[in-house]
Amino acid sequence: MEPLEIGSLRAFPFGAVTALALAAGAVWSLKRAADAREKKALEIFWLLALPLGLFLAHLGYALCNLDMIEDYFGEVLLDFAGGGYLLYGALAGAVIALGLACRITGVSFEKAADLLAGPFLLLGTACALGEGLIGGGFGWKVEDWFLAENSMSLLASEEPGPLAEFFSHFPFAVRDPFYGYASWAVFLPVALCLGWGLWKTVRLPENGGGRAVFALSFYAAVRVLYESLRQDDIPKWGFVRVNQILSAAVLLALLVLCAMNAGKRRWPSVCLLAGGAALVLVMEFALEKKIGFLEWMTMDLCYAVSAAGCWMMFHSVNRLRKAGRTDSAPEGKNRIKEEGRSE
Repeated sequence: MEPLEIGSLRAFPFGAVTALALAAGAVWSLKRAADAREKKALEIFWLLALPLGLFLAHLGYALCNLDMIEDYFGEVLLDFAGGGYLLYGALAGAVIALGLACRITGVSFEKAADLLAGPFLLLGTACALGEGLIGGGFGWKVEDWFLAENSMSLLASEEPGPLAEFFSHFPFAVRDPFYGYASWAVFLPVALCLGWGLWKTVRLPENGGGRAVFALSFYAAVRVLYESLRQDDIPKWGFVRVNQILSAAVLLALLVLCAMNAGKRRWPSVCLLAGGAALVLVMEFALEKKIGFLEWMTMDLCYAVSAAGCWMMFHSVNRLRKAGRTDSAPEGKNRIKEEGRSE
C-alpha cells in the first residue's frame, strides 16, 4: 500500500499500525501498574525500549541480510525510513530496557514482564496485520495449490478451477498488485491466532513471570509455523529461515528457565520440546521432497504435522511453567487449579 499523507506528514501502513499498537500497549501497561513504583518502572521501560528496540530491530534485519548489503552496511543501518526490521531484535531491546528499568526502581523483573505480556502479543498481532497491508505474509499461489501435478493438497484435482476460484478472494487470499494471481493470506489466520493467544494471556494471573512465559512461548511457536507457511521475502541465513531459528532458541531458553524450578518433572517437557522440534525439522525437509519415504505426503499434511510439532514445543514450556509454580501450600494448589480452569 502507498504511504498515507496528512499534510506534510507521511505514514507507511506497517509503521502506522505498529505505532498504534505500541501506544495502546504503553497505555494498557501503565494502567495495570499496581503502585507508583511499578508505574515509574514502566515509564522508564517505554522511554528506553522505543529507541533500543527500533535500533536493534533494524540492526537485526541488517545482520540477517549482510551478504546483500555488505558494501553499504552503514547506509542501510542508518536508513530507518527504508524499512527492514526484525521483531526479535526489538524484543532484545525490550528485555535490556526492562532489566535497566527494574534495576533502577527495584521492581521485580518477573512482575514487570507480566504487565508487558499482553502489550507484547498485541504488538505481534499488529505486526502480522501490518505485513499483510504492505503485501507481505502471503503463502503459495492458490491455483498451484489445487493443481494435482504439484502434490500440494489432498483436495487437488486435474481441473482445480472452481475450487481455486472460490479460495482466490479475501479473506482466504490476496492478489498480487502487478500480476493479479492470488496467494494464500497467511498473515490473517496468524494474526487471529495471536489474537486468541492475547485473550488467553490476559486471563492468566500476573504472578512470577508466568504470564510473560505463556505469551512469549505462544508467540515463538506460532512464528515457527508462520515462517514455514509464508513465501514472501523473509530474512534467511543461507536457506534457513532466521525467525524459525530464533523462535526455537527462545523456546529452548524459556524451557531452561522454567526447568530450574520444576525439579524432576522437567524431563517429560524436555522430551516434548525435542520431539516437537524434530517433527518441524523433518517436515521442512519433507516439504522440499528431500526425504524419500515421505514423498507421498502432500504439503498440507506436512504443514499439519508441523503445526502439531509447534504445539508440542509450546506445550512443553507451558507445562513446566505450571509445574514450577506448584507448591505444597494449599493456596498454591488452589491457584494452579483456578489457572487451569481459566485456560
